Amino acid sequence: MKRLLIAAAAAVTACGAFAEPAADYATRDIFTDGEFFVGCNYWAKNAGMYMWSQWAPDVVERELAELSKHGVRVMRVFPLWSDFQPLTGDCYAGGNYRSFLQNNKPLQNSAGVDEEMLKRFRFFCDVAQKNDIKLIVGIVTGWMSGRQFVPAVFEEKNVLSDPKAVMWQTRFVKYFVKNLKDHPAIAAWDYGNECNCMGANDQAMFYNWMEHIGSAIRLQDPTRPVVSGMHSLSTCETANAPIRLNAEISDILCTHPYALYVPGCGKEPFNTMRVELHPTAESLLYRDLGGKPCFVEEVGNLGTEYASDARSASGMRATMFSAWANDLKGCLWWCNSDQEVLDFPPYSLTACERELGLLRQDYSPKPIMLEMKKFQDFRATLPFRKLPARRPNCVIVVPEKEAGWLAGFGNYLLARQAGLDPVFAGAENQSLPDSSLYIVSSVGGDKGYSYPAQKKFFGKAKEGATVVVVMGGNARYTHFREQTGVEVDYGCRTEINRSFTFNGRAMSCYDSFTTKLIARECEVLAKASDGEPVFTKFKYGRGTVIVVNSPIDTASIGRTDCFTGANPTPFYLFYRTAAQVAGIKTVVEKGESPYVCFTEHPAADGSTIVVGVNFEPREQKCPVKINGTLGRVWRGDVKADAVTLGPNEAAVFEVK
Repeated sequence: MKRLLIAAAAAVTACGAFAEPAADYATRDIFTDGEFFVGCNYWAKNAGMYMWSQWAPDVVERELAELSKHGVRVMRVFPLWSDFQPLTGDCYAGGNYRSFLQNNKPLQNSAGVDEEMLKRFRFFCDVAQKNDIKLIVGIVTGWMSGRQFVPAVFEEKNVLSDPKAVMWQTRFVKYFVKNLKDHPAIAAWDYGNECNCMGANDQAMFYNWMEHIGSAIRLQDPTRPVVSGMHSLSTCETANAPIRLNAEISDILCTHPYALYVPGCGKEPFNTMRVELHPTAESLLYRDLGGKPCFVEEVGNLGTEYASDARSASGMRATMFSAWANDLKGCLWWCNSDQEVLDFPPYSLTACERELGLLRQDYSPKPIMLEMKKFQDFRATLPFRKLPARRPNCVIVVPEKEAGWLAGFGNYLLARQAGLDPVFAGAENQSLPDSSLYIVSSVGGDKGYSYPAQKKFFGKAKEGATVVVVMGGNARYTHFREQTGVEVDYGCRTEINRSFTFNGRAMSCYDSFTTKLIARECEVLAKASDGEPVFTKFKYGRGTVIVVNSPIDTASIGRTDCFTGANPTPFYLFYRTAAQVAGIKTVVEKGESPYVCFTEHPAADGSTIVVGVNFEPREQKCPVKINGTLGRVWRGDVKADAVTLGPNEAAVFEVK
């Protein structure tokens, strides 16, 4: 989605006119196709969440100058709700308010908004403009780092559903946006930080709240996009906060992919494949299912106790190159500065909140900050400003009758190891995109895919595609033998651990549910130790259906021997074979090198720009066959037969 902010000239503060920012500042659209921004979330280092009440303009000016110097061009900022609308009340017995007050004094305006806070926020915008930084403003910031910050009168209310709370939020949003929409520093509005964490225990409640607040924003300012700002959305259509519902009411989607807080993540060090590809995979899942642009709104290492400075920098390098190559609009670190000096919750109670910054308390840059600057500097040397859109070559189907993240993420990682570049799709509420290869994620229950959804992906095989069905749990399919050439002997709630060999590699895979299959009309490509078929191929219509009778997607996510180390369990070999069956051709064909992944970007002149990333903290030499002529090499050790990359390094080159 493209939105262009046509703004007034730069504001002038009480301190005098600031220096001019870049020439395109006022009209810069940070979400346009092919753009990619790098930046951070911001709470002033001297006061954290209390920065507005413990106001220190000198700190703001110094921090933003240092961040800008090191390449920060976008920041997400938070007008703390309890500070900006400090409602107290004249209360009867039983909690019934006769009238609302502002810090126990008469309201300054009909919205109960503190005018001094607005003045401070405008000053902040002025400083951002001076430093060529654009702002994403999380308006209703009532939740932050595991703690609620709401006006005193609503502390014991569910602020997403209480009528008075929603009424006053709406007044706040309208007043805030109306008074600041003239400022060119503001690139987008954000509902607020992870507002679904403020009590979204019902889908209709959450939808109504988002619709209410989103409409209030757009009523005052229809020129800027509205960013979701939410956390941990679900593929499941009946969840409290589904991806599709969020996309329906938001212009831009976002993810907060912290490895230790998202299921199936955080099992290996920060600079390894699962952690580095998590932000890309989750953001693509949101974008592909939601149909809206997406970016990494928060990412971080959760402090030096979880990841050293060196691992953080190298891991972030691979993460940024991956996000850029997949057109994920931008990547924002959490957060600007270390805050170990603060003595109130959450800083005083939670160790990982204190050392999350790009800058130290003395304003010196940490290695992660320097790495982000190097990334920006490298992109500035390229002869093209915008990377052409990538060319994906397969589709991962995820369930929408249940949560599909774990299986979808597992399939994404295995597909990337196999040399594929996937998009995600749900088969319940949308048509499947055209592709020669579909990977149908395993599901836990018999309602994982409805019959109409099954007809969609089996129908793709009938039309000529290759469809891989990953079995697992209590999954059941209609007309299974007719479509797969495999007969189900029986299913039962007994755990099973199948051992098998494929392409000369011994593997085993656990499933919580036993489904015994009998090969009938299919070709068996791999068998378990007891002779049961594990990998079968069947001609169906003009295409092929492949059955993998083990949940390799969820099993790989549950293990720690698949996505790092010298000898990973090679479940990805199944998908490499499926790609061969589907006849997938790429400009760069990679050999046996599961940690080096490529994306291909067709350029207007007929050449292809290729981005390769090594997601392992060891040097990798990846054998390649280049279908074309190797052209310019802008980064990496690239030869016609091999791409050699240092730990967590990237290559960018051209094939003619």
